[in-house]
Amino acid sequence: MALSPEAQQIVDLAASRFPGSMSGMPVADLRAMLAASARPSTTPIYERFDLRVPSDAGGVPVRVYRPSPEPALPLVIWLHSGGFVVGGLDQNDEYLRVLSITAGVVVVSVDYRLAPEHRYPAALDDARAVWDWLKAGPAEVAADTGLVALAGESAGGSLTLALSQQLKDLGLPLPDAQIIFYGTAQTRVSNPECSTSLLTPEDCEWFWDQYVPDTAQRSDPYVSPALALDLTGLPPTLLATAEVDPTRDSTEEYGRMLLASGVPVEMHRYDGMMHGFATMTGALRPAADLFDRTVQFINRVLVHPHTETRSL
Repeated sequence: MALSPEAQQIVDLAASRFPGSMSGMPVADLRAMLAASARPSTTPIYERFDLRVPSDAGGVPVRVYRPSPEPALPLVIWLHSGGFVVGGLDQNDEYLRVLSITAGVVVVSVDYRLAPEHRYPAALDDARAVWDWLKAGPAEVAADTGLVALAGESAGGSLTLALSQQLKDLGLPLPDAQIIFYGTAQTRVSNPECSTSLLTPEDCEWFWDQYVPDTAQRSDPYVSPALALDLTGLPPTLLATAEVDPTRDSTEEYGRMLLASGVPVEMHRYDGMMHGFATMTGALRPAADLFDRTVQFINRVLVHPHTETRSL
């Protein structure tokens, strides 16, 4: 088990620029570090604007990406990575521009509240508020809210799984699909041997300590979706994992649980890749491959929804 040369270069560069563990840094410094490393946005898009979605907590900032003036396009709701502690609307701006244009969908990126200032269930509550608002068909977004996918990377993937499970448990309309890039379905570290400078087992535990410090709460299925009693009826799922990732096996185990529950799942492990690779499409060929698979999946379940999703 080894990183590809290209992935190793990225990991080494990150280690040289930001020495030390993320868990050993003040939260403010960690957020500033991430903001400084954000990829510049260069791809023009028909429309991109920010707004604030009403919520019980004073509103949730979101960013809307529209690829064309065509009305009633399918919708993808994006939840960013960052261990529930860092990240925001600028983090994946370029990636989401290109996704919106290439897939032909409206993308809504959610700036959910962060821990430790806002602990569980704040982030999930924000995601739910945005979901409810979008399903009501707001004129500001003008998308087809009958064709919606939830998508997320890492912590955002975990929130995606949690929100789908919560909606199912409440008997509410579900997303038409979910897209998960190494979204942690459990709080345990399944692969401590897969540590890199981008994510160590100690970092994983520290992030969970910020978001859910009460360890008893970690058995809540909206923290650990793999512990839910019933997974049947959850939406078709695209699930991608990285070979060198402390969360790899637990994420793949959840994918197999979905399959066993009759959920259509397309699952891909990317050898030689590390946690965090998925949105590095300009630097890593496997990330570009995953992007293409993501667009194909969106086209299959949202743009051309009568095509059956295959299970792998």
